[in-house]
Amino acid sequence: MDVRGRGEDGLGRAFTYSVPERLAEEVQVGSYVLVPFGKQRLPGYVIGFTSEKPPARLRDIIATLLDKPVFGEAEAALAEWISRRYLCSRADALRLLLPPGKSQKVLRQVSPTEVGRKAYEQGLVDRASRQKQVLGTLLDGPMEFEGLCQAIAAAEKGVKRASVSSALDSLEQRGYVVQVRELQRPAAATVHRQVAHLAEPEEPWEDVLAEVAAKAPRQAEVIEELMAADEAVPVAELSRSAVSALQKKGLVAVEEQAVRRVPYSEKWEGAGSEFLKLTPDQQRIYDDIATAIDNDEFLEVLIHGVTGSGKTEVYLHCISKALRQGKSAIVLVPEISLTPQMVGRFEARFGERLALQHSALGVGERFDEWRRAAIGEASIVIGARSAVFAPLQNLGVIIVDEEYDPAYKQDSSPRYNAVEVARHRAKAAGAVLVSGSATPSLECYYAARASEDAELMELPQRIDDRPMPAVKIIDLRGEVKTGTGTTFSQELLEGLQARLAAGEQSMLFLNRRGFSTFLICRECGHTPRCPDCAVSLTHHYGEQVLKCHHCDYRITVPEKCPECGDLDVGFLGLGTERVADQVQRALSAARVLRMDRDTTTTRGAYGKILGKFARGEADILVGTQMIATGHDFPNLTLVGVLNADTGLHRPDFRAAERTFQLLTQVSGRPGRAEKPGQVLVQTYNADHYAIRTAATHDYVAFYALELETRRRSLYPPFVELVRLVISCQDQQQGWAAAQNVAVALDEEGVYHRKGGEATADEMHFSGPAECALRKLRGRYRFSLLLKGPDGEQLASAVSRLLAKIKLPDAVALSVDVDPLNMM
Repeated sequence: MDVRGRGEDGLGRAFTYSVPERLAEEVQVGSYVLVPFGKQRLPGYVIGFTSEKPPARLRDIIATLLDKPVFGEAEAALAEWISRRYLCSRADALRLLLPPGKSQKVLRQVSPTEVGRKAYEQGLVDRASRQKQVLGTLLDGPMEFEGLCQAIAAAEKGVKRASVSSALDSLEQRGYVVQVRELQRPAAATVHRQVAHLAEPEEPWEDVLAEVAAKAPRQAEVIEELMAADEAVPVAELSRSAVSALQKKGLVAVEEQAVRRVPYSEKWEGAGSEFLKLTPDQQRIYDDIATAIDNDEFLEVLIHGVTGSGKTEVYLHCISKALRQGKSAIVLVPEISLTPQMVGRFEARFGERLALQHSALGVGERFDEWRRAAIGEASIVIGARSAVFAPLQNLGVIIVDEEYDPAYKQDSSPRYNAVEVARHRAKAAGAVLVSGSATPSLECYYAARASEDAELMELPQRIDDRPMPAVKIIDLRGEVKTGTGTTFSQELLEGLQARLAAGEQSMLFLNRRGFSTFLICRECGHTPRCPDCAVSLTHHYGEQVLKCHHCDYRITVPEKCPECGDLDVGFLGLGTERVADQVQRALSAARVLRMDRDTTTTRGAYGKILGKFARGEADILVGTQMIATGHDFPNLTLVGVLNADTGLHRPDFRAAERTFQLLTQVSGRPGRAEKPGQVLVQTYNADHYAIRTAATHDYVAFYALELETRRRSLYPPFVELVRLVISCQDQQQGWAAAQNVAVALDEEGVYHRKGGEATADEMHFSGPAECALRKLRGRYRFSLLLKGPDGEQLASAVSRLLAKIKLPDAVALSVDVDPLNMM
């Protein structure tokens, strides 16, 4: 939840209305309705029914705006759970379930029926009536209500919309027209096209065709084309005048057909459509999941499998099983645009039954894919975290690939965790939740080992018993550097040269983009910083700017120090842009690609870069964590980790875990085919347990060491967390507000831990303190961290706090339940 000033907008609350008898059969949970609100008439969604009548006089719902509900009772219950779990308004939670787009306009499509056409031709509709005028306008084909009103107004000035609407309702009651009301997103409206198909003539088609051919050969050609077609033909591909004439004769029917915008997807070579035979370990896992799907029972499974062990093939078999049972499936991927290989495999297996849902698509594409799932045209949705809300019915299985990834956590209100939402949705639907990773989160692995509600299943070997790549740690503290500076050790540079000579490929991983980390004046030590965020500006050589990676503030690279005017300014630190430049200088014959946020801003750039590398059009791929997960390149035999320490010392209790996960994932990229792989890890912390265990691919050893650290420090999985962040443009006012929040928490019975001991059995908090990122986008930030054994108990305490705390208008308070970002 985000609270600014004195609280939320009142319209985030639920209001009670009565359902008039005329709407009793139409109004359902999820119905989009028009209601009186003060002196206004506003649209809203029905979220439930009650038999308890409030003391105030109830007002009636005016009308339903759509033919069908936008969501059902299960989705309304999910929104209610989200609002309680993540301490957000129910309105914010409901918005997660609505179609993509921002406005909520209704598209009213009107079509004449064959009965209506004949009635018009036979003069059964009063020629002087508005109904006759409306029906006559519609004879040329289906129209949107707005277009119909404009056409009638063009013929007769002063016609009111209400008059047209009333005529349509009367015509609909007589069976002369059909009205369809759908929710439209202005920036994502459904694209329609007119299609034609043959009607049912009173005489045999042979006789009709002979008669038409004698008088109108072009019309006869259209009839022959439609007779030869297996489905309706777009009118644009036919003679429009001939179609119109045949339509008036009742020989051809014209309808509106929704056109699917096909999302961009890099076509991946080698994505076979055949299901592969499962190994014994894979088969054992599949059998347990298939049994649960057959029995419509909730089951949570964690597949802990080394990289290249065939987890995706298990996913595909489980989805196929669900489809054979008439069920649907959701597949969550941390960053779908970064895994075109996975999407390609799913498209090859399931074709048109697959819908994509993620933020990299245009809003129109997302709307179309959402609609395909809502009407049952697609039975599988694959996407990033928002895909967990896909409007699929009869869920059979939800797959969460790489469940540890922090991208599953929403960083703005409502701050939901898609993995947790998937668990709740699967449990409510009696579906199976399958999570998979070589590096599951500590909390998930702990729960799978300790809980009766989840099963831990192992895939300890790569497919075909291929060996894991050999990992060597290179201790930079004693390494003699090459002429390229501190970027490449001698062994890494020699390894790159050897792969280039052998025609093999390499990856270089550094989780920091840009050319240099910062600019510094060698005379006075000044470093340009972002005026709105507490960070130095990163140098981007290609753009010749210094840029803030948090708010995108930028300035031109100065020729002299802006503080003292000295010309001796230099660049320190290392980013992927500089690495790509240095490797190209060191290996001039190499074809180098770079993949980071700066090179993937254009549509489809992810797939294009990875596609080039997969086709062998590049020798070396330099990248950030974008290249660490989900890629399978047969000719990749070397991965170099340039600095394993970049995230190791972040002020975050998960820093060691994130380092282990990234190193393990990127170390799993080479040697996945016939050629063996090697990983060279450069570090100044060669003895750290996260780096040592990643080098031996030993998750269990890392888990044991990290778990003990968490136990001593009272962090998950031993406690639940809620993080409060107070921000303000005025530093002193923000700090005072943070202290007031701490006092209010103390009054609510939450023990204030001030350096003393606390236990996992008691609810307590620490802070306030400056956030690690103390200033962001012009606002100073302070945090308090609540810990406790029970999440509901913590949520209750925070809810009471929010109800009583009075914040100045300039102060904002955000609530993050189960936080993953501690900065």
